[in-house]
Amino acid sequence: MTYQVSIFLENKLGHLERVTAVLRDAQINIRSIHLNHTANGWGILNLVVSNPELAHQRLNESGMSAALREIAVVKMADRPGGLDELLRDIVRAGVNFTNAYGRTVNDGESAFFVVDVQDIPEARKKLMDVGLELLADQLVYGI
Repeated sequence: MTYQVSIFLENKLGHLERVTAVLRDAQINIRSIHLNHTANGWGILNLVVSNPELAHQRLNESGMSAALREIAVVKMADRPGGLDELLRDIVRAGVNFTNAYGRTVNDGESAFFVVDVQDIPEARKKLMDVGLELLADQLVYGI
């Protein structure tokens, strides 16, 4: 299972740095970062990291509100139209995501697209049924 670490974060000077300091001290590498503003000065920080379980533990021990969320990570072509092609396949699979973000892996070669949905096992099945390649955990965390 592939996970992202989601942190409920107040939008104040230094709060994001508190997160990165905890991860640095634990020797955890950030592979992808996505920060959303929600309301009233708060946001959700979604991270794909090299060791999500340890990140979750250390962030919570540091007094932050962190959660592990299972995600599906789909391989995507890194070229003009690559995301459009992928989204057409996701629509064909019937998967409606609530949160998503992407990252280039090798410039001009490959990228990945993180899909966050309520029913990850069902979404994974549907995505694979239309021929999409889901990345293995070690590739996601080790990229």
